[in-house]
Amino acid sequence: MTCGPDALTIRLQARESKRYRSAPGQERRLSHIELNLSALKVIPMTKRLVLVLVASLSFGLWFALSTAEGKRAARMEAAVNVSPQNNADASNDLNEQIRLLESADPALRAQAACKLGAMGERAVPAIPALIKLLSDDTPGQRYYCEEKGNWRAPHKDLDKSSPGEQAAAALVMIGEASVGPLVAVAKSDDWRVRANATWALGILKDPRALETVLDAVRDQDWRVRAKAAWALAFKRDKRVSNTLVGMLKDSASQVRRQAAWALALKGDAYSIEPLIVALRDEDANVRHQAAWALGLKGDYRAVEPLIAALQDQSKFVRSQAAWALGLKGNSTAVLPLIAALKDEWARVRQQSAWALGLKGDSRAVEALNAALSDSEEPVRKTAEWALRLIRIKSGDRRQDDLRKLDEDDDVDMDMDMDVDVNVEVDVSRH
Repeated sequence: MTCGPDALTIRLQARESKRYRSAPGQERRLSHIELNLSALKVIPMTKRLVLVLVASLSFGLWFALSTAEGKRAARMEAAVNVSPQNNADASNDLNEQIRLLESADPALRAQAACKLGAMGERAVPAIPALIKLLSDDTPGQRYYCEEKGNWRAPHKDLDKSSPGEQAAAALVMIGEASVGPLVAVAKSDDWRVRANATWALGILKDPRALETVLDAVRDQDWRVRAKAAWALAFKRDKRVSNTLVGMLKDSASQVRRQAAWALALKGDAYSIEPLIVALRDEDANVRHQAAWALGLKGDYRAVEPLIAALQDQSKFVRSQAAWALGLKGNSTAVLPLIAALKDEWARVRQQSAWALGLKGDSRAVEALNAALSDSEEPVRKTAEWALRLIRIKSGDRRQDDLRKLDEDDDVDMDMDMDVDVNVEVDVSRH
């Protein structure tokens, strides 16, 4: 699974991990989910996990969107009482980075954009040059810009970026002064400019940004429409959900997939039926994304369609359906999930074991015991984890079970919960 093409990919995974990444708009991982036994007496396990996932997702998106504003405020405060010498040095650095935006080396152009973004509102004079750079789609290794414009080595799983995408990120960091110029170029003849401008306007909080993104939904180029779908996930307006539902019928599968992703982040139930329809899309990537979205929706209308998706021809869709069913509180899916423990792909078997553990249904014990002999270690470990959960839920709270449940860092708890600009899964061959 790889990330989408945007400069600041928002990636939030719920997994057992003790690492945090706090750079804006970048990968964040939650600490492992601890079971509070007193809470389990009041809140069913599945509902508890859903609450954790939704709260974590909301926090992750809030963090990504609010970081730039917080850093701009900090930079303004730090600028008070700066010495004339420091002002002169800062001005020279600003001019140097603007000059480097025209370097023959695309890596230097991208790095200059990064450093200008880190300057925040002080880089307002660079806006015209950054706007000009939006059309630069020269491929290069993705880098992220951290505090003070320092480079961080790219994550091995992330794809390529471009100076144009870094320019869009810089314009977001500069803030409100970028909105007008971005709105103006959102109607450019160059699709690359329109796409990067739409992406940036998706993050910036301004009424003009919303209207421009809504206009981009009708763009003639699917790459711009896909950016518009992504951007709408962060906009609060009564027109947004209806617009995204309409985009589930777009002629480009990439746009339909992005619309499904965005709808997962909307709290209304209006999109349930359209997402169920998307589970039957001709493109496996769209079906995969629809299953993910339905997993986040607390609506039981999705249960039977997700059960049917356990038989999908794509192994990725089957795995995502198993994950989604694990978050549904009723027992309808127990027997289908037991059957999925015999799927030909190990990831589906592992995901089904995880879901059965959350169900806590004793009917799964025999099948999970059999899975302890699975040929793949991740399946065996997850089956063992699931059996411990079932014993705890049944009242058999062995101290050994409780200790292992808290300490077992080997169980893969990412639960297929990937929140990316796109969830890019190449399933065309499966």
